[in-house]
Amino acid sequence: MINRLALTGASRLRSRLQFDEAPTGPAYFFSQTFAGYQLEGRVLASRGGETSMPKVLTIHGARSDYSRLNAILYPLQAQGIASLSFNLSGHNPCADIVPENTSLARNLLEALQFADHLGAELGTVIGHSLGGALALKVAQVHRASVRRIILFCPALYAEAAWEQTFGPSFKQAISVPYGFLDSPSLEFLRTFDGEVLLVIGEYDGLRSTAFGGIAGTSAGTRQMGAREINSAIPYEVIEAIEKSLAPHQLKKIVLPGCDHGVSTWLRENTPRAVELASEIARFINAR
Repeated sequence: MINRLALTGASRLRSRLQFDEAPTGPAYFFSQTFAGYQLEGRVLASRGGETSMPKVLTIHGARSDYSRLNAILYPLQAQGIASLSFNLSGHNPCADIVPENTSLARNLLEALQFADHLGAELGTVIGHSLGGALALKVAQVHRASVRRIILFCPALYAEAAWEQTFGPSFKQAISVPYGFLDSPSLEFLRTFDGEVLLVIGEYDGLRSTAFGGIAGTSAGTRQMGAREINSAIPYEVIEAIEKSLAPHQLKKIVLPGCDHGVSTWLRENTPRAVELASEIARFINAR
C-alpha cells in the first residue's frame, strides 16, 4: 500500500524540477534517503485515488529529472496507469550531489531501492535513454515479476562504464565502438520471457557511417536539411536489442519527425502523445 510511505501532496523540489504541469490525477511525493543525500519519488495514482502501489516504475534519462516524461506519464495516468518515478543523482539539481561524485552503478542502486517499494507488484519498467539501460538492469533483478519493458530511445553501455563517475572517464568508456556489446542486458533479453515495447524517434539510432562516422558509435548531432537533429543512440544498439528478442516479444513504434528528444516531441504533438499513451496502456494491460 502506498500509505506505508511518508507521502505528501506537494513536491519539496517543485521549484527545481524541469517541468511543472498539473497531473491528470492524484500525485504524491516522498523522500528516499541514501548515504549523505536524499532523492524524491513521485507516485501518480489512478484518477480514483487508489491506495495500492503502482505496477509501473519509470526511469528518466541523463540531464533530466522525473518531470521530463510528464508528457507521456500524465496521459498514461488519464488511461488509468499509475506509476512511480523518481530522481537519479548527478543528472539534475534536485539532489545535492554533483555528477563527478556519482555513477551509473550508483544510479542503479538508487533505482533498485525505489523499485523495492513496488516489490512483487512491479510488472512494467519504463526507461528513457540512460534510463533505458537502467530499466533493463532493474527488470533483470525483478524478472520474477516484470512482464513488460518499455524503452524510449534506450541507451546500452559497456560494463566498464558503470563504475566510472560521470565526466571524461565515463564519456570515454561509452565511446568505444561496439563497447556496449558486452552488456549482460543483451543476454538477459535473450532469456527474458516477457515483452518489450521499443519507442524510438525517426531520427534517432541513425547509422553513424552515413555521416562519415565510426560504426558502433552514435551519429550525434547532425544537420539534416534545415534542421539539426540529435541521434544520440547508435544504430547498432537498437539492432542488438531487436536481435536479442524473438519477433513475438518485440513491438516497435517509430515517432515521425522525432529525434532523441522524445519529451520535446511529445509536448509538441499532444494528440499523438495521447494516442501513444493508449497504445502503451494496451501493451501494459495485455494478458
